Amino acid sequence: MPNDSMPELELRNVRTRERIVDTVARIRQKSDVPARTRLALAKTRQRWHRDPTPLVAVAMTAAAGIAAIVVGARIRNQPAGRLSALREPAPVPVFKPVKVGKDGTSKGVPVFARKDPTGNPVFQERQAAEKRRKKDAKRAKKTIKRIKKATKG
Repeated sequence: MPNDSMPELELRNVRTRERIVDTVARIRQKSDVPARTRLALAKTRQRWHRDPTPLVAVAMTAAAGIAAIVVGARIRNQPAGRLSALREPAPVPVFKPVKVGKDGTSKGVPVFARKDPTGNPVFQERQAAEKRRKKDAKRAKKTIKRIKKATKG
């Protein structure tokens, strides 16, 4: 660089200016959102007329994604959509007949009542787990008490 002649330095200066001008023009082009939007729409229209298959595939994928989100939100709001519902025993309906009075007329309407869940395996498992938790808590409490007593004495 120190041995460069004046014309070479001027040429390098001009090239640098051109690169800067190109860079600024490119930045302006990138930052012009309406023009970029128009360009994107024009390209999309062009692609649509050339071969609509990829655009249709993208639209179908987007529609499936939106549908999955909507269905997921609906399921989430249902009681069966929560994992805790798996721990609940399913209600087993039992028909309760209507009592008949002395005069032979029925007293009320027949209904379905919920059966006592003691025979339900899910209910039994839940009861056993609750029992284990209580037993473990009691054991932990005893252990803490023993440790505190040992540290005092």
